[in-house]
Amino acid sequence: MRFATKFDRWLVTVLALTVILTAGVIPVVAFTAPGKGMAPWWLALTPLAIWAIVIPATLPQYYEVRPDGLFIRQGWRRALIPWVSLIEIRHLMSDLRSAGVYSADRLVVVTRESKRFLISVAERERFLAEVSRRCPQLQQEPFGLALPLAPPTIV
Repeated sequence: MRFATKFDRWLVTVLALTVILTAGVIPVVAFTAPGKGMAPWWLALTPLAIWAIVIPATLPQYYEVRPDGLFIRQGWRRALIPWVSLIEIRHLMSDLRSAGVYSADRLVVVTRESKRFLISVAERERFLAEVSRRCPQLQQEPFGLALPLAPPTIV
């Protein structure tokens, strides 16, 4: 079962404006600024090159509940987490530390190997219910799923 990523419109708008400004304003300023001459051509193209790497590195994003584990796709990054490896899935309070998931409403997935995956699922409650059905070791907590009587690994 595939789950779509949640996108916050305001965050996508801010990122889109940033792309437009860095793609348009920096070259105009670099090539029309008065002074000793024009800036090097690569200086104006650097923001475009950075965005050309960042966007494919983060898109597409989706999450699949498979028989053998939780599959996470975020751009070039793909991970299949076996169900027995999951120890916690918790809701993070809204903050802006990572725009890579295009939402401030995120879940963090923690594995036994101490790997953490930041995800943002459009249908969070349905997603947690599907994961809970496949992970008998996890129990419902107020902020997600976790091992019973285990202290939270997320601070």
